[in-house]
Amino acid sequence: MPVEIIGEVHPALFSELSAVHYRGVKVAVLNARGEVLVNAEKLTPPTITAQPTILPLTATLGDSITLTLGAATGLPVPVANWDFTLNGVSIKSRLDQGMMTMELADPGEYLLSVDWTNTQDSVRAETAVLTVAAPVIPVIDYAAVTLAYLDAASTFAGTQTDVTSISPIGQGKFVFSRTGSGNAIQHGETGFTFSGGYYLQTQVLSGLATTDGMFAVADLTINSYGAYSGQLLDGTGTTLKLRNSSGTLQAVGPVSGMGALSLGATPYGARIIISGQIDDVLDVLSGHDVSGGLVSVAHTGLTDPAPTRFITGRYLNGTLHRLAIVGRPEGQNWPITMPEVVADFRRGA
Repeated sequence: MPVEIIGEVHPALFSELSAVHYRGVKVAVLNARGEVLVNAEKLTPPTITAQPTILPLTATLGDSITLTLGAATGLPVPVANWDFTLNGVSIKSRLDQGMMTMELADPGEYLLSVDWTNTQDSVRAETAVLTVAAPVIPVIDYAAVTLAYLDAASTFAGTQTDVTSISPIGQGKFVFSRTGSGNAIQHGETGFTFSGGYYLQTQVLSGLATTDGMFAVADLTINSYGAYSGQLLDGTGTTLKLRNSSGTLQAVGPVSGMGALSLGATPYGARIIISGQIDDVLDVLSGHDVSGGLVSVAHTGLTDPAPTRFITGRYLNGTLHRLAIVGRPEGQNWPITMPEVVADFRRGA
C-alpha cells in the first residue's frame, strides 16, 4: 500500500540521501510539487561487451570444449537467454553437470546463441560457431593393395546354391576353385557359406610378392566345429595359416616347432574378425584376436614366405564374409598394414 506522510516533511530530511532503490533499480524521489529531491538512474538497453565463444576453436571429435556466454551492460542488468545446438537440435542437457563444458562426441555444426534482455530491450549477440568434421575414413583400394580380396560381391561361377569358383580382385589374379566332396558351397547376401563339404583352393602359384612377409584378415561366422581343424586360410609352400583348432582360433607360421599363436576361443555363431601375419624382416608371427587385440610371438628361423597354393573353407561350418591376403615384396614397405585392414573390416562389420 502507498506510504502516507502526515504533516509536513522538511526538505532537510533528504539532504544527505543520495539514492533510493526499488527492486534493484535506482528511482527518483519527488516532492508534492514534482520537484526532484533524489535523481534516478537512467534506464538503458543492453549493450554487449563480450561475445559468446566455443573454445578451443580447433576442437575436433573427442576434444573437450568450454562455452562462455560473453557479457553485456545495461539498466536493469541484462539477463542472458541462451541455447546450445548441434545441427539445429538443442543439446544444453548434454553439458557436464553444473559446468559449461562437454566432450565432442558427434560431428556437425555447434552453435551457441545468446540474447541479452532487460526491461528496455533485447539484443542478440553474435552466434558462436564450431564446425566439427566427421572423421576421414580411408578408402582402401583392395584391388591394388592385396594379392586377393573377396566378399559377398565377388564374382563367382555356378549358382547361389552351388558355387563352383570365386574370382577375387587383387594383384595375384587368383581363382578359388571348388574341390573336395559333400555339401555344396552357397552364396548369400553376407558371403559364402561352407557346410563341411566342398571347399576352395587356388591354382598353383609362384613368384608372389610375399618374400618379406604376408598377412591375412578374415571376417567370418563359424557355426560349429567341423570334422577336423577348420582351415579358414591354409595352403602349401612357406605360408601363413588361420585355423579353428578344437575350438581355439590360431595363426600358424611356417617354421616347424615354433607353435601356433592363439587368437582366442571360437565364439560359435558370432561374427568375428581375426588376422595373422608373418614378418620375415622381424621374424615375428602376429595377429588380431577375437577381441580385436594385437598379439604376437617370436617366429625365428623364418625364411622368405613363398605360398604355392591357398585353401579356404575346408572343414568349415560357417560363412566367410570377407577375406584379404596381402604380401610384402622384398625390401619394400607393406602396401597396406594389417591394422588398417582390420580397422576397415570392423567398420563394415
